Amino acid sequence: MNTTTKLASAAIAALVLSTALAQAATFQLQGNRPQLQQQTATAAATKLQLAKVAGCIVAGTPVEFPNDVWIVNKGLGKLVAGTKVSWAVSGYSAFKGTHTLVADLTPGQGVHLSNVLPGGVEAGHACSAKAL
Repeated sequence: MNTTTKLASAAIAALVLSTALAQAATFQLQGNRPQLQQQTATAAATKLQLAKVAGCIVAGTPVEFPNDVWIVNKGLGKLVAGTKVSWAVSGYSAFKGTHTLVADLTPGQGVHLSNVLPGGVEAGHACSAKAL
């Protein structure tokens, strides 16, 4: 392979990988409990999403400014008990933590972390999570 072919192959591989790793799910609040809405993904993305993918959202009680976080399995594979998930609320450097799952979390399923945000944050506020 010449250099041009190698560079083109690397660029295509990077594009496929970045597309596959893009989060293919969104949250929708229904009352105090977030619901995960799965979206379609390409075959390559589906295979790669079997990796550990987690997300989170600020939701719970009180309804408007909850002090709770929901951690959700956004991948297609199960997050097994004992998996550590780090989470952080954007714009609030002190609002972050790590949670160890005590039970398996199947795709689309979530776990409620109660009273982890002192003072509360607006419901639906951006939050990120990562399975470690």
